[in-house]
Amino acid sequence: MPPAENMKLPEGGKTLIYSTIDNHDIRLDYYLPPATDSLPAIVYYHGGGMTAGSRRSLPFPHWLYAHCQRSNYIFISADYRLIHPKTTADQITDAKALFTFLTSPAFKNNLPANTTLDSTRIAVSGFSAGAYSARAACIHANPKPAALISVYGLGGNMLLDHWTRGRPPTSIANFVDLESVSGLLADRAVVSDDFHQGDSPLSKRFALTVRWELDGTMLDGCFGAPGLGKMLDAVEYEEREGIVPEELREGFLQAFVKGDYPPSVFVHGTADEVVPPEESVYHYGQLRAMGVESELYLVEGGPHGLLEFVLESESVVGKETARAYEGALGFVDRTFRGVGGQGGVKL
Repeated sequence: MPPAENMKLPEGGKTLIYSTIDNHDIRLDYYLPPATDSLPAIVYYHGGGMTAGSRRSLPFPHWLYAHCQRSNYIFISADYRLIHPKTTADQITDAKALFTFLTSPAFKNNLPANTTLDSTRIAVSGFSAGAYSARAACIHANPKPAALISVYGLGGNMLLDHWTRGRPPTSIANFVDLESVSGLLADRAVVSDDFHQGDSPLSKRFALTVRWELDGTMLDGCFGAPGLGKMLDAVEYEEREGIVPEELREGFLQAFVKGDYPPSVFVHGTADEVVPPEESVYHYGQLRAMGVESELYLVEGGPHGLLEFVLESESVVGKETARAYEGALGFVDRTFRGVGGQGGVKL
């Protein structure tokens, strides 16, 4: 079970609309620290299998929020349009829109007097599926984030067998009703705030993700391209990037990692059955080969969700996760001060 504090939201958050597309409003919550000045910020993107979740989803990463309060960083939790009926292309659009908004007068005018956002010091964090939006911001947003924090994050390598073929159900599959999938697919309403409360830890929409994982059609659903997973799985892994249809290429973010990518830190459990640790390992390897400051924390035996969902904080793996989180926060602090990271770490 997650720590009790993670099952409630911090107080003092204020809500803004950062983008409106086809009459659909997309929102963020921002939490100010005690200080006033030109302040850094950390953006948080929630998980939810690309199909579900909300900026207010529980459990909430209080360790990240608390660090912002202590360090006088603005903490920003943002929604994004969810897969089905939207696609990865729409999530990329939303990531760009968020950073445009944060550096615009529209955001500045909502801050207290004597408080501004330092646009050169905005880090972006993504947990699980939220890491896709975080990574998209690192490639496509203007201004680019100053740093990336990926926590058991998706999007580092979406050409892995894990995404191109069906696989046995994970422990998460026990919490959804697969009979609801046909109705969810028939519903074309755009959703960006899928806030969920109830006995189940997951919203009904997460059944889409589970169905696609079982069938090997996760890429089909995320990209809105029936048959994509099967097409990619029909060739060897090394050949897959070369046959991605041009109109979908933008969504395979690993193809656009270059030397100007922001300094990045990755935390991932080695026992993650939902998002494989190879995602973080691959992305970390790309960046190190390009000379981009980066750190990798692999938590031995850590499952998907780590302290946010399933680990007892006093367990051995829980303590190692806490150490990894401290390392990730230190990496961002150093980046904000203009000092890069110190290489990879395995816990």
